[in-house]
Amino acid sequence: MGFRHHELCDLDETLLHQTPFPLRHAATSDVRFFDRYWLTAADPRGSAGLIAGLGVYKNTGSCDGYVSIQAGSSQYNTRFARPLDDDRDSLAVGDLRIVVEKPFERIRLTVDPHSSPLAADLVWTSTFAPHLEAHHFDAPAGRTMQDMTRYDQLGRWRGWIDHGGGRIDVDDWFGARDHSWGIRPGVGGFEKSHGDPSMTADMPTAPRKPILHLVLFAEAGDEFLALQYRENADGRRLALDGELIGRDGSRERVSDLELHAEFTPGSRAYRELRMTLTLESDKTRIVRVEPLLHAWAYSGTGYDGGYNDRRGLGAWRGTVAEHDVYEHRPPETVLLNGEPVPPGHREQPVKLTIDGVPGTGHCPLITRGTLPRYGLE
Repeated sequence: MGFRHHELCDLDETLLHQTPFPLRHAATSDVRFFDRYWLTAADPRGSAGLIAGLGVYKNTGSCDGYVSIQAGSSQYNTRFARPLDDDRDSLAVGDLRIVVEKPFERIRLTVDPHSSPLAADLVWTSTFAPHLEAHHFDAPAGRTMQDMTRYDQLGRWRGWIDHGGGRIDVDDWFGARDHSWGIRPGVGGFEKSHGDPSMTADMPTAPRKPILHLVLFAEAGDEFLALQYRENADGRRLALDGELIGRDGSRERVSDLELHAEFTPGSRAYRELRMTLTLESDKTRIVRVEPLLHAWAYSGTGYDGGYNDRRGLGAWRGTVAEHDVYEHRPPETVLLNGEPVPPGHREQPVKLTIDGVPGTGHCPLITRGTLPRYGLE
């Protein structure tokens, strides 16, 4: 039995097909297939920030999205889901809508306060070219766990946000965004594996190999630095992907990285990161990074089993709107209604310098297991 006419969309009129299917269909039946936008904003002065995302999951028939606003010690979260068949082409779910007004140059994000007090009307513009990351592929034990593409880009936000306490003006805030699609773990509500109980849609329950994983999107002067770095417990590099992009369109790859990290005692929250980057021209850049706001507790956005049903992103849950407020207690405690909650992985807005030039960025540092080089047990 073939496809039906209603499964066509406007893009099927183009010559952009990569499979024998209409573009509304994924090329794989893997339930973890996703296509997702991620956006973040931060006041360079450290007053407030926003993080948002919207994803479609063709093989679970679901669309979900989230918005979180951070001000003071509070993180205000709202999460949405809807059946994808309601509108497969719309970049909207619940109170959240994203409009790409001009590809790679201008995006509008709006949030209407119907399901929660959160509201926003923001426009993101960029004068930097995007960075296309190296393709992500991982197949331990012969099963594909990750097979995805992602690009990243920096820009600036203008408009306003409101977490229910009055409008906060957004004037020339730092803005990072990415767009990723493919297959990755923890999507679709469950994670099958070869007998490894740690691979679940919820928080891992069994020990896995120690790692340190760093991601950095940074703007300083007329330069955009995109960086991903991973090392094992012995400090041996497992992956490095980085590029320095000039506002004038110049590009240079990062060929080497030396990392020093200072953590708050008794925690995995970092105080400062120092990096020496070697570029393919053999020139070096010295990068120093410090926290600007609290790290985002990602369970509030729906990652890491963050929905009330604990099934994570991409799971079928019909039409849903959820709202809650987290309270941050330094260095790492997160409270919901006075009770500790698992925050999931943490995404960190930062202030930084590149060769002494001040800037703003986004720099999660994910650590797992014992890492003797950094004094982490």
